[in-house]
Amino acid sequence: MTNEAVALKARRGARGSAADYVLKNTPLVCLAILVAVSGAVLIALGSHLILYGDDWSIVLDRRGLSAGAFLDPHQGHLVVGLVVIYKVLLAVFGMSSALPFHVVSTLVYLLAAVLLFVYARRRVGDWLALLGTTIILFFGASAVDMLSPFQMFFSGSIAAGLGALLALDRDDSRGDLLACALLVLSVAFSEVGIAFSAGVAVRVALSDRPLVPRLYTALVPLGIYALWWIGWGHTDPSFLSFANAATTPRYVLDAASTAIGALVGLTSSADQVPAPVGERWAPILLVVAVGLGAWRVRRLGRVPRGLWPVLAVGLTFWVLAGLNANPFRPADNGRYVYPSAVFVLLIASELLRGIRPRPWTILAATSLVAVSLGANLYFLRDSYTVFRGSSQVARADLRALEIAGPVNPSYLLTADFLYIHASPYLSAVGDWGSPAYTEAELASAPLSSRSEADRVMAAILGLELRPGGSASGPCRTVTAAATPTAAVELVPGRITFRSSPGTAASVRLGRFSDQLPFEAGSLGPGSRASLTIPADRSSRPWRLGLVGSGQADVCGPGVGAASAP
Repeated sequence: MTNEAVALKARRGARGSAADYVLKNTPLVCLAILVAVSGAVLIALGSHLILYGDDWSIVLDRRGLSAGAFLDPHQGHLVVGLVVIYKVLLAVFGMSSALPFHVVSTLVYLLAAVLLFVYARRRVGDWLALLGTTIILFFGASAVDMLSPFQMFFSGSIAAGLGALLALDRDDSRGDLLACALLVLSVAFSEVGIAFSAGVAVRVALSDRPLVPRLYTALVPLGIYALWWIGWGHTDPSFLSFANAATTPRYVLDAASTAIGALVGLTSSADQVPAPVGERWAPILLVVAVGLGAWRVRRLGRVPRGLWPVLAVGLTFWVLAGLNANPFRPADNGRYVYPSAVFVLLIASELLRGIRPRPWTILAATSLVAVSLGANLYFLRDSYTVFRGSSQVARADLRALEIAGPVNPSYLLTADFLYIHASPYLSAVGDWGSPAYTEAELASAPLSSRSEADRVMAAILGLELRPGGSASGPCRTVTAAATPTAAVELVPGRITFRSSPGTAASVRLGRFSDQLPFEAGSLGPGSRASLTIPADRSSRPWRLGLVGSGQADVCGPGVGAASAP
């Protein structure tokens, strides 16, 4: 055989081996593709969003490297893992773009999904594990956990907790040590780590190996959390109450039923926009799921040993959440649907452990997952639309804060889930860059964003009509109209008004908006009033008009005819 023939045979053999590998590992290939698609979609969506809500608490309220910066509770939670990631990202990338935060949070979310697949495949095989994981990869019912970097709070804790359960599969001392370290990491992200620690404790207790030498696996992370609570965590208000204790059983049922409904695509979270979907199905689905679980246990003739640890994980999470429930933490809230769904899938994988479904069963399950994906992608799309609109408004608000904030550094911006004091924000901008619109971008932003920016700037500057004041500077007579129409442009300084008899009009202002969204006050018949406009970081003039009836002389420095915004 010639050298060329040998080489050709070798190439054909290599191609055959590659094809055989792909066919043999089709579920893994599918998983890789789905993970890549999910990651690409989430990062693409995240590229249009900025830091949001709780993100700003981590960025602005935890400056420096003191113990408090890392260990102070966030609404009662330990979030040191999240703080470390944010500080590293801020040091490397700044905050002018939230994309690095979305990339990292997406990678953590995908890691948790892959670990869920690994856990499930060891119990139910590749195909069923793939189907469950696919839903989580595109779990729009919990879109906030996919689109908000802060929600590494859950995904980071879940990834580490799943890693701990997988480490115990080794059933040796190294696996125990690794599980302990991963539980510490899980607790560092959120109290979900406590739930996983409870599950690990149950699993160790049920093991055939000696119990006492292995208890450290769960006790060390729980002890670390207890020390944190004694030192820092107790300083935040607690929602633990007898009322919550009484309603916790209902909370557990609601959490589990909503998660099951979301997994099959029939139920959304309670805060789904524009409206929640399929809430009436959730209790029915829970009854069906419990019935199927009981039937499976009866078929087996026993409760699977592996079921108890994952039941402990889910029940511990749901009970703790129920005991600390408040109006912002209902069982069917979008943030809580994701961890609940993961726990339901863990429970299902243990109940079905050892099953090897026939092809028609896989086909039927795939059809159900396709329906679920359609619904969850629909939920994701609607939630993203809201997130993007909020990001546009937030970027406008932050530009307003940067323009006018130095005039009133104690101002608190509370618009659209933003709770930001001007002074620390402006300091952070100096260190890490600005996430806000530029002035040019704000001028071409959606009308709602420009109007919001005008209202925020006017509030920061304290633009309010005050009675009295004598005219000075050039004057123009402005006639009131039925709708807000710009009549004059104003520059910083003291503006006075003298209305004619019979006038009843509100004074409206705008700057970037082509409307006049801010009402500074009202003019009555023959009244005099003044308005002081402080100088700020923008040279763009304010525009003024009167809405109502009558006329008024408007006097002040630089008063001129209004032009297009």
